[in-house]
Amino acid sequence: MKLRFFKVFVPVFALFAVLMISAASAQNVSRPDIVVADFETEALDGWKAEGEAFQLREPGAQFRCGMGSVFGFHGKNLISTYAAPGGDQAVGTLTSPEFKIERKYIKFLIGGGNFPGKTGIALYVDGQKAAEETGLFNVSMQGHEGLAVKFWDVSEFQGKTAKLVIFDTQAGGDWGHIKADYICQTDDQPKDPGEVVFQNSIACAADAKPVEFDRLIFGHFIEHFHRLVYDGIYEPGSPLSDENGFRKDVIEAVRDLRPSIVRWPGGCFASAYHWMDGVGPERKLVFDKVWRSEDPNTFGTAEFVKWCRLIGAEPYICGNAGTGTMEEISDWVEYCNLNIGHYGRMRQAHGFKEPFNVKYWSIGNENWGAHELGAKTPQEWGPWVREAAKLLYTTDPSVKVAAPATPSETWTIPLLQQAGRYIDYIAIHGYYDFVVHHNNTAPYIACMMRTQHPENHIVRTITMLDKTGFRGKVHIAFDEWNLRSWHHPAFGSYPRIPTPEEHAARDKNDINSAYTMADGLFTACFLNSCLRHCEDVKMACFSPTVNGRGAIFTHPKGIVKRTTYHVYWMYANLLEKNILPIDLQSAPLLWENKSTPMIDAVLSVNDEGSRYVLAVVNKDPEKARPVTLELSKLPNGTPAKLEATVLSGNSPDDFNDVGAENRVVPQKTVFEVKDGTVTLPPHSLSFIEIPVK
Repeated sequence: MKLRFFKVFVPVFALFAVLMISAASAQNVSRPDIVVADFETEALDGWKAEGEAFQLREPGAQFRCGMGSVFGFHGKNLISTYAAPGGDQAVGTLTSPEFKIERKYIKFLIGGGNFPGKTGIALYVDGQKAAEETGLFNVSMQGHEGLAVKFWDVSEFQGKTAKLVIFDTQAGGDWGHIKADYICQTDDQPKDPGEVVFQNSIACAADAKPVEFDRLIFGHFIEHFHRLVYDGIYEPGSPLSDENGFRKDVIEAVRDLRPSIVRWPGGCFASAYHWMDGVGPERKLVFDKVWRSEDPNTFGTAEFVKWCRLIGAEPYICGNAGTGTMEEISDWVEYCNLNIGHYGRMRQAHGFKEPFNVKYWSIGNENWGAHELGAKTPQEWGPWVREAAKLLYTTDPSVKVAAPATPSETWTIPLLQQAGRYIDYIAIHGYYDFVVHHNNTAPYIACMMRTQHPENHIVRTITMLDKTGFRGKVHIAFDEWNLRSWHHPAFGSYPRIPTPEEHAARDKNDINSAYTMADGLFTACFLNSCLRHCEDVKMACFSPTVNGRGAIFTHPKGIVKRTTYHVYWMYANLLEKNILPIDLQSAPLLWENKSTPMIDAVLSVNDEGSRYVLAVVNKDPEKARPVTLELSKLPNGTPAKLEATVLSGNSPDDFNDVGAENRVVPQKTVFEVKDGTVTLPPHSLSFIEIPVK
């Protein structure tokens, strides 16, 4: 039969980590492996497919596979039931021809949904089920689309007749699919997954055109929370501040990041913020109902816009769609951008003759969440956004409007159906080490296992834009994101703990030892994910810029630039303006029952094609890893030496602190290229310059 298996095509912005399995070394194996199926050719005589699940719906279907990009497969093809016309809805079975068991173990690759008895691979010996393995995940918006190595001990069945059944009877729901690849018989049982031989390589994609990315991806975020604004960017009376009260050392450091955009005043704070309290000469002291603290409002709209202009960033204002009204947001637009009307003339009376010209506006913050004041239902939210956006555009047709969304169809599809034609962005938030109610931050290796999650969310959101017909018209703004969520115990629960305890706990966000190479490399992988999907992702705002989980820590005598600061500096200053698609093959980094591609990379090029820069991450916590650069498609091929800028540390847990500000900083180096291969330091981000004559 001709099996319509899952073909892997490299789309222009995809980056795939490919697991390449070789036979174990000769000294450990007395007999060679027997390949049962590698799914590399269409002629798979004897295999029997039943149902729709094993029919390929279109080339490149894997790129929209459930929770994100596929990795960890062998060669160029694999089996995936998500590639069927019905996606997760499709069901069916794929049965192998019979074969004789002639080795001690059967080894295979498996991924997809964890639904025992409904998605998986089963081994039948003499007609009886002898073993079964299911996929890896079954929780919505968690996990990844990678494959993991599994094996069965079949030594008791030597010489018997067997067959394999790959099955998917899980109709619908998240993770309702199975993936499988490279099934073989072997005498060698790996003591650990590291004994499998892998190859990492990066190659230029054939006939692919560079695509310019939007520098709004290098955005930032500040909120009226703890020390992020007051005692952070704004500290009147400090010897380190200017005449406006802005910390000069912070301005200089942020300016060096070449920030494109800054979002303010929240965040959750925005859901009870009334902008009139923070304009004019007489500011109103208020009780912040979100964070339960006093806010003097001495840092308001004019101060925010001025600070943005000083650092060279576009201001991005988040309106109050919680306790406020849509008209209040449109009045704010009038105050900032018009010279006429009550509020436009009010700004002039406050001493600002020229408009602030704030282009970017968000209608609310996280209105999907029960924690948010003024939360809405999916049915309420779309019409609310539609009418609010109409008011904003009526006030100033030049504005760009975002609306809070999630990677969930339940919220975002109704939003797009109701308001898609009126908005420019759907605003997605992402925190991947959730430590709101405790401060037990995840260790390095656990953080690396989450580096695929942002791309999963991007792919799910792109799928929803496709379904509703708004792809290319509405774009994705990750306008609040970080590896680690902010620590603020009892937030979103009622009754909340006493205020002094709640406020004291927030100091834990400022502990510099929490921000290690894990945070730095997660940030690099996040930015790579956005850059790979730069046709759809047009904005991303790191949360926050200063203090808390921020890239910069302030103290009375100066600042500390954390690992995330240096990552942002490298991307903002060293990357060229266009992304060139690449093919990546990567070994998996394995931990417990999880895996992630060990290598992550993007390749950039300038308009003239005269300078290429490769941004590449080695997530391995301990080992330097070789990567073969197949750059024959570049004008010079691969030279013998390559200049690079590398961010790493003596250990993956290294961090910068007061008195140890330069423990982790970018370093210039030269990579030797041997047989087209460079060796990347452990737990590192490398920006490699590729010269062109």
